Amino acid sequence: MNDNLPQDSEKPLMPRRPAESMRPAKERKPAKLRPLKKQDQKHIDRVEDDCLALTVIQKACAVICIERDKESAAIELKMSLAEVQEIMDSASVRLYLRKLQAEEIEQMARVKVRSMRQLKIGRPEIERRLMELANMDPEKTKGTIDGQVKALNTLATRFGYGSERDPTEDMTPEELQRLVVNKAKFIEGAKPVN
Repeated sequence: MNDNLPQDSEKPLMPRRPAESMRPAKERKPAKLRPLKKQDQKHIDRVEDDCLALTVIQKACAVICIERDKESAAIELKMSLAEVQEIMDSASVRLYLRKLQAEEIEQMARVKVRSMRQLKIGRPEIERRLMELANMDPEKTKGTIDGQVKALNTLATRFGYGSERDPTEDMTPEELQRLVVNKAKFIEGAKPVN
């Protein structure tokens, strides 16, 4: 055996460092989730197929880049920064990250709904509490009515009152005056004037 070669027990194995210069750890930032390019959106079926064919390494690279940074992905997966960038630029990885994000959001929403159900908080309970707040005497709220106004706005939006448009909003003062005169005459029994 050759005595010049180091023994495995003497020197620990280190991951291969990327050849490119790496930024200092404090300057590294997670990669941003970017949308699909227009040309990839045109061929979404092909991108979907490629997304299903991603390897574990590609998926791990994408997740590490989003959670930490590209340099960490290169070190952990023993890749060059160019290889990491190539993976992150691929349409299939972008689609995979979008799907992963949607699954995470859905999972978080389910957990939140379950916790609210355990507390017995539902739409009727929220509406009841908003109504209580809207009817509260301003003296009990230290003289401000902001809470009541916000509660009423929320209730109005919830029940569709906020979506109604005022028909007189775009009228000129002359049109408003004519409308008032016509309505007054109509109420008195006279024919409206145009």
